[in-house]
Amino acid sequence: MISEQDIDAFSGDLETADRIVERVKSGVPAGREMMADETMAFIRAYVLMRDTAERSAKFMMELHQRELTGMDIDRSQE
Repeated sequence: MISEQDIDAFSGDLETADRIVERVKSGVPAGREMMADETMAFIRAYVLMRDTAERSAKFMMELHQRELTGMDIDRSQE
């Protein structure tokens, strides 16, 4: 799992990504969405968010399976 320290390390990248998204929402011309010095920060923010989404999805699937397993009836005792 991503630690709070990891998230703090990427906080500047996430803020940069937020600024880029706000620029796009405001309707900047094509090709002006991000500055050259923002490219790597945006990529790092994307990688962090994708990793978080993948880990969250995996956790939710495992949790669902545990819930289903917990509701199983143990028929070996019959």
